[in-house]
Amino acid sequence: MPHPLQSIWSDRVRVAAWAALVIAVVYPRLVGFTTDSDAYLDVARTLLAGHGLAQSVVDFWRPAVPDPLGLWPPMFPLGIAGLGALGLPLPLAARLLAGAAYVAFALGFHALALRAGGRGFAFVTAIVVLLGPGVAEAGATAWSESLYLCGLTFGLVAAYDLTREPCTQPRVGMRPVLAGLWVGLAADTRYMGIGLVPVVFALLWFGGVRGRRLVAWAAGALVPVGLWLGHNLIAFGHLTGPGLPAGTRTLGQVIAAMAVSLRWEFLPASFAHLPSIAFPALLGVGVATLWALRHGGVARWAALVALTQLAFVGFAAWHAGINDPSGRLTLVAWPFLGLVACCGVAAAIRRWFAGRRAERVAEVSVSGLALLIVGAGLGTFLATTVAPPAQTIARRHAQVALARLVPRDSGPVLTDTGHLLRLTTGAAAVQVPPERYRLREFTADDERRWRAAGVTRAIFRASNRNELGSYLAERLASGAWAAEDSASGYVRYRVGP
Repeated sequence: MPHPLQSIWSDRVRVAAWAALVIAVVYPRLVGFTTDSDAYLDVARTLLAGHGLAQSVVDFWRPAVPDPLGLWPPMFPLGIAGLGALGLPLPLAARLLAGAAYVAFALGFHALALRAGGRGFAFVTAIVVLLGPGVAEAGATAWSESLYLCGLTFGLVAAYDLTREPCTQPRVGMRPVLAGLWVGLAADTRYMGIGLVPVVFALLWFGGVRGRRLVAWAAGALVPVGLWLGHNLIAFGHLTGPGLPAGTRTLGQVIAAMAVSLRWEFLPASFAHLPSIAFPALLGVGVATLWALRHGGVARWAALVALTQLAFVGFAAWHAGINDPSGRLTLVAWPFLGLVACCGVAAAIRRWFAGRRAERVAEVSVSGLALLIVGAGLGTFLATTVAPPAQTIARRHAQVALARLVPRDSGPVLTDTGHLLRLTTGAAAVQVPPERYRLREFTADDERRWRAAGVTRAIFRASNRNELGSYLAERLASGAWAAEDSASGYVRYRVGP
């Protein structure tokens, strides 16, 4: 009979191997980069160029290049720059960092699930969660979500273990500090992690962690968060970085969007298409969440973490002009909601089959889990196979066009494709944001600021000309900004006479 420690390590190896396999399958089926990905690469490139944590793709009302980083926290760009300093191309470094963080998150999540159930429960729960299409996509895309989830899960495991330790130890040690540091670094990777600091603090308090141990945990969590918020306060005058336009969604629209996200992004895609399965499953998730909040233990921790993150996203989408509350914004809650669902199913099986034959329990459990894993796997494969090849080709054509249109030794370029332009050509850019993300309309004062910052050229997608706003549309239509060249749907203009 193997030693328990040896068995746990063999489980960890299998979980890591499974995560690596998911990445290997998904990686070639994805473009791997979005606008935010290119933004992270921009910051890393600017840092390696010696300009610090700053952006060379800046918004139209802040045309100084480079501009301090604030819209995103610093950890993911710092990680990319660290790998880039070793000689790796920045795009490769970004995807490798996301993939490595996904594997590490798998290990951390397995450890959290292990504290909720036995070895079999933890292993199956980890496999099911890792097959979530959004989580798998994040592991193979240059996004910060995997790194955030990695820090958060390790922080939750370490914090939960503090509640299981005796309170009579004379020395505090470094464990509470490191447990808090994991959560603090997660908050410095995604801003929503800041909202989890008081939640985990409260869980520790009610879990019996008091006095110097709780203070040590709070110090570990708050120091990295405080340093970054202080940076924002100095650079921008407020804690959350550069300003964002006010939100235009009603609370009802936000809740509806998140409900749609719960169906189509939390459930396996092959199940979400079947209302007869999707709606009972969502009802079951709701029941499991209420059960977890009452039951306690890891299930309650996971439920509170998931609900806090969803509340943070919903509030931000309601009050600010950010992306819809779905996709990347909500996927970080799904692993914890998945853990809640698995805990609820396991508890229900134990209750329903109490006193009955173990063979029947095993048969039902294995059949249900096999169906869930197959459905999740099929959904992940389909979600990462249908569209990306065409997206990859379009992205390559855009890069070829931008490389041709950006003049050599150009100053900052005014554009609606700033991050891709920066990645492709190395040129700095002043970004023309979509209309819904603007603080205000453009004016002649903006043009004077752009020209003072060295902008002499503008490159826009021809298909977006009617979405540039009335001021830019008039400048282009009147010929005040003359068209100089075009390629693959992009047009270059000379700014001013």
